[in-house]
Amino acid sequence: MVKWLLLVILTVVEAKLNDQHDVCPEQIFLSNKSSAQKWIPDKMNAIIEKNNSSKSNTISQTLKFSHLKSVNDITDDLYYAMPPLFQLDDYDACLGRNGTFCLGSFHLSAPNDNQLYRLLQWVSSNTRYRFNHTQLHRGVCLSTSCLNVSNTPMSPKQQFQQCVNNITRSQYGLEASMLRLDYCKDAQTPPSVPRDVADDIFLALFIALLAANVLGTMYDIFRDKTNKGNQLLLSWSLISNYKNFTHIYPNEDTIVSRFNSIHGIKSFILLLIMMAHSAVAIHMAYIYNPKAQESMGRQPALMILMNGSQGVQPFFVLSSFIFVHNFLLLDERYKKRSPFLIFFVLLLRRIARILPLYMFMVGFTATWSRFISDGTMWIPIMEKEAQLCRMKWWSHALFIHNFYRPDDRCLIQTWFIAVDMQLYALSIVLAIALTRWTKVVIKIIPLFFLVTILCNFVAAYTFNLKASLYLSHPEYLKKLHYGMPSFKWMYAAPWASLPASLLGIATAYLYYEMRNNKIDLFKYKWFKIVYRASVPGFFGWIYAGYFLPDEPSRLVSAFYAAFDRPITCIIFCIVLLGFIYRIDNIYWRMASWSGWQLLGRMSLCVLTVHWTFNLMQIALQTNVNEVSVLRNLGHWLVTVLMTYLTSIPLHLLVEMPVQKFLRASLGI
Repeated sequence: MVKWLLLVILTVVEAKLNDQHDVCPEQIFLSNKSSAQKWIPDKMNAIIEKNNSSKSNTISQTLKFSHLKSVNDITDDLYYAMPPLFQLDDYDACLGRNGTFCLGSFHLSAPNDNQLYRLLQWVSSNTRYRFNHTQLHRGVCLSTSCLNVSNTPMSPKQQFQQCVNNITRSQYGLEASMLRLDYCKDAQTPPSVPRDVADDIFLALFIALLAANVLGTMYDIFRDKTNKGNQLLLSWSLISNYKNFTHIYPNEDTIVSRFNSIHGIKSFILLLIMMAHSAVAIHMAYIYNPKAQESMGRQPALMILMNGSQGVQPFFVLSSFIFVHNFLLLDERYKKRSPFLIFFVLLLRRIARILPLYMFMVGFTATWSRFISDGTMWIPIMEKEAQLCRMKWWSHALFIHNFYRPDDRCLIQTWFIAVDMQLYALSIVLAIALTRWTKVVIKIIPLFFLVTILCNFVAAYTFNLKASLYLSHPEYLKKLHYGMPSFKWMYAAPWASLPASLLGIATAYLYYEMRNNKIDLFKYKWFKIVYRASVPGFFGWIYAGYFLPDEPSRLVSAFYAAFDRPITCIIFCIVLLGFIYRIDNIYWRMASWSGWQLLGRMSLCVLTVHWTFNLMQIALQTNVNEVSVLRNLGHWLVTVLMTYLTSIPLHLLVEMPVQKFLRASLGI
């Protein structure tokens, strides 16, 4: 009788609280357990705990999943019985009402006999396609979602922890402990990094660049056109740079025009890279329907995104190919200079080509990018990116940031720039050393190529390093591969891309010898057959990753890690030679479209800029994002549009004039 009386009293109290606050009675009553204990008798607390325990036990008992053969067979009722991975309150409304908004991640725990927790562990065990469901990600407005803890003397962090723990305990019978606090802020919270000297220095540099462009353009307009003019000033002429930018080389049978297709190759691959990076960025968002995102990884059509990261390798091939090709065309008297002088001049020329624009983007990201806007994810994404760039800017200037604190990544896509510069320096050394033995090079370089693959295989097997396909797991992408040895010491390491560079060198020497000996691949039927199979074969090799096991043996994993990229590059070299010799009227004509020349000249701008727009779209979100093929496509198209619109002025006002100015002033 007493028990029933206490339950009636409890019901009245819950109804009263519900009327006052218009929220879930479980959430209000149980979220303030410590204060409730001051006025509820101990016996009533015991009844409450018993009721909550029986509720969670009832839920757990209904979860039957032992009959399922695979995590991929999980039913919707089981999936949605789990706590939502992501939840966000309205960020703008919270701050607009002078509330405190907290964002962070939590780790779930429960006794071993808890069926729901066992389900979470089982689903999370499939790391290839699933997020870690034992971790929850929450963005909570304390003043609206945590009413009973928001008025306590606890700090916002403690209130956030208590609120989320109370909700998960009452609704799912699980304990939630804070794993990471991204921030707690209100409308009056100042920026984590206020404006400082670094911001002013970059602003002054930006104004100086604009002034130099204005001065150079005015000089070009009013100068005496009959004289050559001051080349240092003319390097800043917007008129002259625009003419160079828009100049189109016709598809004639010349040495230069045979390389027109390279612009199309670079532009097409960059479009795929931006698509892949859009998919990566979406994994960093708070997702409304993570089940849809997890299901996309099993779609064969999307393997180009899951296993397309080796598509970057053709850039290493092209880099070394173009350099060695141009080096072989140098005057013989130039080649007879001191090898050390040749090395430093060629390397300095490359640095003058890459460094100005590259450091401009690193500087912008480290300074003014964090002031552009605000959003739920702005602090953990954009402000964190700015802090990392401030910490690592000098290592970017020296092109060693893939070795210095490799887990802390400012502009993650710029690992390519560091590796490319390192391999470019090696290409110069090899070109100088082998310049007198061009016919032997074609035999020596393949030997180096095979030795490099063997070394990569031994490293992958010894240290259990994975191929890029096995780095595309949802949780890995969400964390941007933080703490993953395979990304640091295989994916973004120069030795992993060395086979691509060596193939580029060998292809350049091969093309040089064939041209000198009047060998035309267009006349060889066997090469036409191989070439026509190479273009679909390039994408076919990428899609072949779909048939690999989710958890391969260590030997298979090491073999694939060592041979995946080299096979991609071998196929690409066949494609490249086919384009140069114009084997057909389909592939190379598509790649030689004149418009690609404009887009190809902005490749460095596109590479350095696009990731900022990938991140910005996620950082601006104020609620959970719904994932679908069309929405993901929209994210990619916005990135492409904004990237190219930004790249045009960057190319004309920063990249091209600074490059010309440095070469003119240094005499390189």
